[in-house]
Amino acid sequence: MNIQQLRYVVAIANSGTFREAAEKMYVSQPSLSISVRDLEKELGFQIFNRTSSGTVLTRRGMEFYEKAQELVKKFDVFQNQYANPEDEGSEFSISSQHYDFLPPLMVEFAETYPEDKNFRIFESTTVQILDEVAQGHSEIGIIYLNNQNTKGILQKIDKLGLEVVELLPFQTHIYLREDHPLTQKKELVMEDLVGLPTVRFTQEKDEYLYYSENLVDTSDSSLLFNVTDRATLNGILERTNAYATGSGFLDSDSVNGITVIPVKDALDNHLVYVKREGMDLSPVGKAFVKVMERYFEKRSQA
Repeated sequence: MNIQQLRYVVAIANSGTFREAAEKMYVSQPSLSISVRDLEKELGFQIFNRTSSGTVLTRRGMEFYEKAQELVKKFDVFQNQYANPEDEGSEFSISSQHYDFLPPLMVEFAETYPEDKNFRIFESTTVQILDEVAQGHSEIGIIYLNNQNTKGILQKIDKLGLEVVELLPFQTHIYLREDHPLTQKKELVMEDLVGLPTVRFTQEKDEYLYYSENLVDTSDSSLLFNVTDRATLNGILERTNAYATGSGFLDSDSVNGITVIPVKDALDNHLVYVKREGMDLSPVGKAFVKVMERYFEKRSQA
């Protein structure tokens, strides 16, 4: 039994036919059939019932398939982390919470290092970001820490074998449409937000507040809009009296009709990135961090 045979079983079960599985696995159908028959002979039972209309898992085959699928997935994660290091530079991937500075930052990086041609930017939930980095799908994950979420996030980070690198502190900012009544103020206090609708990014583990991207308490909100992308969030802000929270790094070329106002709080926010513990960043990863630090330094001085 070997991992390739397990991949064949998973592919056949998912496809429904040997022919389709062979096409997906880039092998000939006879080679795939022989490999699976050898595996069945070794196991002492049939994994598939072959019929004229397709292929169906046997009862024992179903059990075997479920365990094989789990093993293949774990092996792929393992391989992605440790094998084929020469391929790491083929695609540079980062994962991040939803930040408006990402588009201009990535454009600046691409212009500064034109020799790097393949980028992947994965904006998602906090849990998925950490898992992305831990499993090796992304080299860097961009999140924030403050005195409300640090304990819980660091526990997750430690469990996943990650480490945190600080980028910069930032003040909480409130995102509003440009003609919102609150835009008359230069600085807000928490009481200004009571009773207003709130737009926030959905998290898959809402019971854990430390995974939230929302920087302030929303219990006094009159209405909650839970969204999954920045375009929808900005669209709701432009059309309502709702507010959202963020770092304040707003790119005017990316977002029209939205303004940001700082709010007084004691959250002690810090933008950070996570990477796998004890592993050096790749050359392109180091270059990206350098551009990112320079980007924030210029905007902090503006």
